[in-house]
Amino acid sequence: MLDALVIGAGPSGSRTAWNLAQAGYSTALIEEHERVGEPCQCAGLITPRTFDYLGYKRPILQEMNGARLWGPNDSFLDFQASETKALVIDRPDLDRSIANKAVEAGADLREGHRYLSHRRSEKGITATIQSKNGKIELETRLLIGSDGPASRVARDAGLSSKREVLAAFGADVEGYQGKDNHVDIFVGSELAPRFFGWGIPTGLNEGRIGMATVLPNRPKNFFRDYFHKGAPSKLLGGAKIVNRVSGLIPFGMRDPSYADNVLLTGDAAGMAKPTSGGGIYSGLISADAAFEVADKAFQKGTLDSKTLSPYQSLLKQRIGGELSKGYHLRRAFLSLTDDQLSEIISILGEPKVKEAIEKTGDLDYASLAAFSVLKAQPKLIKFAPLLLKPFI
Repeated sequence: MLDALVIGAGPSGSRTAWNLAQAGYSTALIEEHERVGEPCQCAGLITPRTFDYLGYKRPILQEMNGARLWGPNDSFLDFQASETKALVIDRPDLDRSIANKAVEAGADLREGHRYLSHRRSEKGITATIQSKNGKIELETRLLIGSDGPASRVARDAGLSSKREVLAAFGADVEGYQGKDNHVDIFVGSELAPRFFGWGIPTGLNEGRIGMATVLPNRPKNFFRDYFHKGAPSKLLGGAKIVNRVSGLIPFGMRDPSYADNVLLTGDAAGMAKPTSGGGIYSGLISADAAFEVADKAFQKGTLDSKTLSPYQSLLKQRIGGELSKGYHLRRAFLSLTDDQLSEIISILGEPKVKEAIEKTGDLDYASLAAFSVLKAQPKLIKFAPLLLKPFI
């Protein structure tokens, strides 16, 4: 019998398996795809603190210290910070590097294996896995669901919860006319209703572009318009799609994210940030919290829900506050019309406001910049009074 069975070899799952194996627990890491990290379903933009948190670095494609914001009614703003704010990475390489750390620590990585279901057993949990040679059953004391937005582990453990789910569609392109060291962000109902679009330069005339929107909107249709209208079309003249990517982004921390002999991490636990949709850094935080709680439970000799319940408190303490503030920021954003968005972009261009953004802008902690902006220009509160709620 295994001590731990981790489903999903994304960053949070592999980090959890790495921690557990390093501590001496027998751990298996299940990945449904034939190779960890593929297909890629992420824009691959992280903050430098993500590498600091991991404790090692990987090659980067670009360093980002600026952003261009394209809004309705031809509104536009160019930010330029004095320091690197984000890194463009090879996301499959990052995923594989963390999985390799888990393997080096002693975890048993099984690629091309798909989780089907699980049932409680006398000693813990029996999981049914589809392998290349047929179905197999694995017994484990602890099952960790790191299997993404539509987590089957969460479903089988009765941890379903109502969440907002966005659909994202994007592509790697050649012929992208981006600005070096700048991310392009597109907002407005015509291009990316209820969220935003992006363009990220990855090399000479190369980039990653995409957008996300709330279901049941079809992101592919809006993505197609990127080549024909609005600000994105100005940057994509003659661009050629090299590779398409798509995925789901869930908003809302799952509560609880644990059950008898079960823990959830990453997107399965709702770690995606409501302001950006990113979830690598917050997913790693959830992985470490899961390990700490699991380690104590193993030492105690019981893995029931009561023993695992401190996990929820750790999530709320370490990242839940920022996710909650991000949720309020998203609600404020959703209340805005296109005309209001263009007016806000104009206000953000005021010297003192722009300076606040350039100093405090942070992909992982968007609330810091929001608070600084409100202090620099309090009249912004008129657009969405509920913006103030998380800061008082």
